[in-house]
Amino acid sequence: MQRVKVKELLHWSSKSLANSSSPDIDVWVLLKHALRVDDAWLISNGQTLIKDQDEMRFRELIDSRKRGIPVAYLTNSRQFWSKDLYIDSRVLVPRPETEILVEAVLRCARRFQSPAILELGTGSGAIAIALSSELPDATVTATDISQDALAVAGINLEKHECTSVNLKKADWFSGLESGRFDLICSNPPYVASGDPHLKTPELQHEPESALIAGKDGLDAVRQIVSAASGYLHPRGWLILEHAYDQVMPIQAMMANARFVDIHSEKDLMGHDRVSLGRRPEWPDHAQGRRKPGNADTPIPG
Repeated sequence: MQRVKVKELLHWSSKSLANSSSPDIDVWVLLKHALRVDDAWLISNGQTLIKDQDEMRFRELIDSRKRGIPVAYLTNSRQFWSKDLYIDSRVLVPRPETEILVEAVLRCARRFQSPAILELGTGSGAIAIALSSELPDATVTATDISQDALAVAGINLEKHECTSVNLKKADWFSGLESGRFDLICSNPPYVASGDPHLKTPELQHEPESALIAGKDGLDAVRQIVSAASGYLHPRGWLILEHAYDQVMPIQAMMANARFVDIHSEKDLMGHDRVSLGRRPEWPDHAQGRRKPGNADTPIPG
């Protein structure tokens, strides 16, 4: 086999991944992984000849990417909140928009000293690790119904030395103590079972249980919203990520569950991506009868 240069291989591979949404980035990341080098090495070694075994390993990665396997599964790595996470096919690949959920939780957390946080459906542990890194005085309980997902989260907690995060196997609130959390957050499954996007190659490789939530994509949200108040301290917040077109039904669910100060946060595309609601301090507050002296205000953006 005639040896090729780094620059040539990058060019060929980018053309072969033309159907990817980010071919140049995919090729760059996969070549770094195959050669076990960093960005600086690739930038300065465009004319370097690649060893045959390294080229073969890289071409195998490109073939796998052509079949739709996510780059994170091929490299077992994904950046989230500036943390390098271990990722494999047992968990959903963390998305950049989920950082908006983290930001919303952090703003709400300003209201509490040593907040107790519950994350439902932790998957890889990305959200719990991000919150733990920013809130050293917080305690985070992270749950998932999947033992495989908890195993991946455990790897990441150990990697990032997150001793304040407690993992628990649970089906949403099952087995949890009521009324003990200041903040409850979740990036639950919210894709409708008939959504055509599920046929895209990448999503076909990710766990269905982390994606699909009934015919309208709202089954998981319904379960969470209907029960969340029972696990929140008075004035505690519920923060949920969702699809851009689900904001109205989710806010209606929160209102029906007697949450107040309900509002949403937008993603970089201007779409409503995260919705928040607060459990009132007084039961009659939710019915429009504020108790005298209650000065609660919404969390500022």
